[in-house]
Amino acid sequence: MPEGLIIVESPAKARTLKRFLGDRFDVRASMGHVRDLPEKEIAVDVEAGFKPRYEVVESRRKTIGELRSAAKKDSDVILASDPDREGEAIAWHLAEVLKLRSPKRIEFHEITADAVRRALESPREIDMRLVNAQQARRVVDRLVGYRLSPFLWSKVQKGIGAGRVSSVALRLVCDREEEIRKFVAVESWTIDAELSKQSAPEHFLARLNRAAGTPGNGEDLKLEIKTEAEAQELVRKLEGASYRVMGVEKKRRTKSSYLPYITSTLQQDASSRLRFRPRNTMRIAQQLYEGIELGAEGATGLITYMRTDSTRISDEAERRDKGWINEKHGSKYVGAARVAKASPGAQDAHEAIRPTDVNRTPDSIRQHLSPDQYKLYDLIWRRFVASRMTPAVYDQTQVEIEGGDFVFRVTGSVLAFDGFYAVWPRDEDKDTPDLPELSAGDPLDFHGLKPEQHFSQPPPRYTEATLIKELEQRGIGRPSTYAPIVETIKDHGYVEVKERRLHPTQIGEAVNAIMVDHFKVISDDDYTATLEKRLDAVEAGKQEWVPVVSDFYGPLQKMLIAAEKAMPADTDEECPECHEGHLVLKASRFGPFMGCSRYPKCKFRRAMTLNGETPQPKLLEEACPVCGRPLQQRTGRYGEFVGCSGYPECKYIKKDAAAAAKPTGEKCPQCGEGELVERTGRYGPFVACSRYPECKYRANMGKDGKAKEGPKLLDEPCPICGKPMVERRGRYGLFKSCSDYPACPGPKGVKKVEA
Repeated sequence: MPEGLIIVESPAKARTLKRFLGDRFDVRASMGHVRDLPEKEIAVDVEAGFKPRYEVVESRRKTIGELRSAAKKDSDVILASDPDREGEAIAWHLAEVLKLRSPKRIEFHEITADAVRRALESPREIDMRLVNAQQARRVVDRLVGYRLSPFLWSKVQKGIGAGRVSSVALRLVCDREEEIRKFVAVESWTIDAELSKQSAPEHFLARLNRAAGTPGNGEDLKLEIKTEAEAQELVRKLEGASYRVMGVEKKRRTKSSYLPYITSTLQQDASSRLRFRPRNTMRIAQQLYEGIELGAEGATGLITYMRTDSTRISDEAERRDKGWINEKHGSKYVGAARVAKASPGAQDAHEAIRPTDVNRTPDSIRQHLSPDQYKLYDLIWRRFVASRMTPAVYDQTQVEIEGGDFVFRVTGSVLAFDGFYAVWPRDEDKDTPDLPELSAGDPLDFHGLKPEQHFSQPPPRYTEATLIKELEQRGIGRPSTYAPIVETIKDHGYVEVKERRLHPTQIGEAVNAIMVDHFKVISDDDYTATLEKRLDAVEAGKQEWVPVVSDFYGPLQKMLIAAEKAMPADTDEECPECHEGHLVLKASRFGPFMGCSRYPKCKFRRAMTLNGETPQPKLLEEACPVCGRPLQQRTGRYGEFVGCSGYPECKYIKKDAAAAAKPTGEKCPQCGEGELVERTGRYGPFVACSRYPECKYRANMGKDGKAKEGPKLLDEPCPICGKPMVERRGRYGLFKSCSDYPACPGPKGVKKVEA
């Protein structure tokens, strides 16, 4: 007869435990949560101290019946759900649903024989502090969702919702998008000299740094080249200059290994290195934690618990890791333990994510893993082993070179000792060149100057991984919630992923505008981080959960009342287009507007100013060339414009004279058919082919009003497509390519033009 019943969440975890325990215990799975707040009602009694009303999850009724039958047969029922707030809540709900009198609670951070044995030797009661922290989060999130969602339905679109933490994530994405829209690129230039030791075949590039006679350690003395004219003037000054080595400075620097993974860093690295989305990373990590069938070994847990924000590892794991390093690589590779500064609100309940057995190398079990499981396990295993290895050592050389009245600088480095790179893939210093042996006073051969134009770049849009990193740094969310936060704003349609970057949708920006204007407290990261700290205090037993919820709900109610007054749902004004509906105040990414209540059958809309008034378009004396009605001056997404007063029947828009194409009288050097015209774009004036988009030739214009040097049309046809070849200038000099690039790559991409 079994000694008792052990209940875990998943069948995979049950199989792994069964391998250790054999017939000693009856091990069963609850299949996750068995009880929750009902989906179609708020189910929180505000007047009764925010008492939640739970109901059994419909899909778990059969499982609950089986667990009840099993529990009657065993005197001891042991709840072994995951070791965090969510796992503790699952254990409590199981105890309530199964009506268990005195269930035992055990927890383990890795599913190994030793860890399970230790857990069974020290069972405890259900920790209601963790349960109440989870309840508080659940109730707050339910109140936000059920109080805000109807308001958003009336203002933006039915079916959408608002979340406490997801609102902060959405605001971060929208704020970044606004930064990108407002960004103005700044032009700059660099000048590199191609040099070599006298008569040596190996060339290297040195960058113009400063004027001669100025100290090299002052960043404010570094030359800033802002325009092409300045660059060309410096090139002129350097004509005929001779080059010699002024000085060589050699340093030895070290690169320390990375700490073991926590949840957020695992998601970030898996995204950048493996192209895994955070949700997929956590799904695969869950499989590795719960157990993988390893042939004769059976189901085996390969990693420790994957929801953690601690970089700590146990003394036993550290001892085994260093023993493996010493055996495989030698004592000089064994490093000291490192401790990192914890992120805001980080807990230390769990170890870092690491392999349960360092001797179980990725290659030794590869045949038992799926390709994605192998990739993630390999990443975790290497990161853990490398974290206890010695730093890598570099010999770095910085050379300063005198050229005429200026100083050039080049830095190179050589890996002197690989250290932790013996197991961790080296991906740094790819752009650091190898330099020849140089000494002060050495004369150098000159092979040309390479001026290159640059433009400052806007801040990058968030990826799923970098958004999680930002949330973590701001103390928002916890390891168990990072991936779900990102999935929530995607599932609501607030953001979309394009080329692995998060772009806000129009609905997302409309919701964010309402949240920022009327519910700023909820979308404020400092407030949200403070609430996370209070939930941590509940978990630590330092605070009751009901006051935490109450302190949040009061301001929420006040904000809702104020928002309803500021944006009343209905007006008495009849729709001027269909005459059947009435006008309602709504919101969009471009601000408030009045729209017909019969939308989408009637799509009438009218813009509103910030004070709630309707901006009146200014009628002009000029007639519309399409329908003859008067033109009017309006304000739109990109500022003021002139359009027909008969809109939407007539959609004529007058092009701004300043932005209109001006003929230059020159033939397009790319296609030879169109004429070059001058236009104005985001980055200023430019010339382009009049046959756009068939021909996409364009060239920027300088301050002198002349087009900067563009591709030179050649008589030589492209051997691939037959269109003319062109001569272009790049970083490494002149080269030939197809005029239809990138549609046609040309003969092996590009062909260097010999001097």
